Amino acid sequence: MADYTTLAEVKDEIKLVDAAGAESDFLNDLIDAATKKINNFCGRPEGFVALAAAEARYFTGTGKDFLRINECVEITTVSVKDSATDTTYTDWTSPTTNWAGDGDWLAYARSPKHPDFTPLSRGRPYTGLMTDPNGSYSVFTSGFRNVGVRKGYGLPTVKVTAKWGFAVTVPPDIKQACIMTVARWYKQLRSQMQDGVANVDFGTLLYTQRMHPAIASILLDGAYKRHEVG
Repeated sequence: MADYTTLAEVKDEIKLVDAAGAESDFLNDLIDAATKKINNFCGRPEGFVALAAAEARYFTGTGKDFLRINECVEITTVSVKDSATDTTYTDWTSPTTNWAGDGDWLAYARSPKHPDFTPLSRGRPYTGLMTDPNGSYSVFTSGFRNVGVRKGYGLPTVKVTAKWGFAVTVPPDIKQACIMTVARWYKQLRSQMQDGVANVDFGTLLYTQRMHPAIASILLDGAYKRHEVG
């Protein structure tokens, strides 16, 4: 998992002309810690940057013409069982582009009633699949079981191979939140870890907080809480 900012960007923010040796190591440690803190705050232990290589994940089909999936930035293959009891998956035809209409499926974000077919242009991931009206299939084979003692559980009927994750590169506001966190920690730690640091410009004390409101606002207003299937 890559850090969300660089040593050079942080040095520029805190107006540190030169930092070498132990000071650079100290700042790099803060950058790594800030990256992890942001991930934990947003419920994203895997981070924001998507996988470099596509991998297969399995989902329970809905028996409808849409299916919610994990966040991803590129879909390679969608494969579906013809029946929940099958042991093999049939590859559906992929569209040449997501909205070309020449495949069996379409990827979208938001909701199936109000889908966004081009979320990547705004730095957002795909979160769902729907069947293409011009395609060969009308539904994602249902994997829900409602018979016997174990009622209401799901079986995998859809296999999606994709680059899973939120974004291709670090979102700009996530980078800024990381820089702000590191700068705040650096100044606090260089103030002997005091709970209150004097601000001569305003004649007040600035008290430390678990997550600064300005940084929390960036993360919350950007809707960066983790999207999960379920």
